[in-house]
Order: sequence, then C-alpha cells, then structure tokens
Amino acid sequence: MSGSPNPPVQLGEPRPGPKPAAECDVCQALLHQRQLAEARDDMSKVTELNVELRNHPEHAGHQR
Repeated sequence: MSGSPNPPVQLGEPRPGPKPAAECDVCQALLHQRQLAEARDDMSKVTELNVELRNHPEHAGHQR
C-alpha cells in the first residue's frame, strides 16, 4: 500500500452549554430537560437541547 494515512482529527474543547434566560419558562423547561439528559449520559439529547436553547426565538443572542 502506498501513501500515508490521514492524520487524526483534532477536536477542541466542547462549547459550554448556553445559559437560559431566568425569566423565560421555555428556557427553564429546556434547561430541566438538559439536566435530565445529562444525568442519563444522553449527550445526543444534551446537544439537541443546547441547540434549542441557543436558537430560542425570543432569546436568540441572549448570553450565548
């Protein structure tokens, strides 16, 4: 076989979870769901909920 193998992928540190708006019930519900997913070690769900928190229409850009 010729050629060199691909170098390993270098990943950075994961982004911290977004901070929900304290006065928003939707944000607080998403935070609670994220905490439950973290307790189950369901990182796929944690990621999904982080995306929802970051993109929450009423708070987009709030403490990202």
